[in-house]
Amino acid sequence: MIKKLPGTVLFFFMAGMVYCAYEYYENNKVIDWPTTFEIQRTFNQSIEWLVVNDLKNKNNHNSALWWMLKEASEISDDKKLTDIYQQYKKQYLDANSPNVWTPYFRKYYRPYVPDITAFLSYKPYQLFFVYALSCDKALARETIIQDQHEADFCGLHYLSPRCVTHQLMSVRLMQDRSCGDDKQLAALSQSLQEIIIDELTYDFRVTDSYLQRVLALAEAGNYEAIKPVWVQRIIDAQNEDGGWNDMHPVIPLGNSALGWTSLLPGYASNESNFHATAQGVWLMALLLQHEQE
Repeated sequence: MIKKLPGTVLFFFMAGMVYCAYEYYENNKVIDWPTTFEIQRTFNQSIEWLVVNDLKNKNNHNSALWWMLKEASEISDDKKLTDIYQQYKKQYLDANSPNVWTPYFRKYYRPYVPDITAFLSYKPYQLFFVYALSCDKALARETIIQDQHEADFCGLHYLSPRCVTHQLMSVRLMQDRSCGDDKQLAALSQSLQEIIIDELTYDFRVTDSYLQRVLALAEAGNYEAIKPVWVQRIIDAQNEDGGWNDMHPVIPLGNSALGWTSLLPGYASNESNFHATAQGVWLMALLLQHEQE
């Protein structure tokens, strides 16, 4: 048994290398840009998922996701999508007092931002979002905010696959609100986009974070950097119900699969979720808008 062990380890190592090489090729091969019809169909199917799951989604008060649907509705002029957002706005946003997330929906609103000790449960990227939306002077002096003005903040970003995309989204919000030095923000945005392109090139897992990376490049207007195969893989990863999830299946097992998530390999459901699908909706809306330019 012991003598056979090195051979077994070598076999699985070689099999893993072949698998990764194949996936790298599939993730970077040269293909034509998906047709407008394909993108439109994917967008339409994602809207149908939102319609079917509207009641459940309205209980998810993730402001960033509803901001994405707001942005998508404004550039697509899709009636179903507009109705979904406007109903949420009326039932929840308008019915509650403004808070630190209100600038997502009211660009020129500047919220009261309490001392940083009130945000002890927040992750660094969430604090950066708060700063990007408020441009609060006191928060600007905090080390955790200053550190995220550097392109190398995320460090081993492959181990934290959404770190750079969140950082870029905050920078884009800051640019949109004239919060900071324009030249420094533009340089930081460019550096972060280069990191995201590198991540997309080598990380073949079509998961929530993969979709988020392509979305980040599209929102920044960097369509030239988006390989057609990346868009096609996202289209192909759309579930039959029109949504997306955080699973790159390797071995399908009914409604679940063994495969990759954004973080670790594992066994997970193939069920579509609001987090991935909202990003997919906005991405398809941006791609359709780009097609018309």
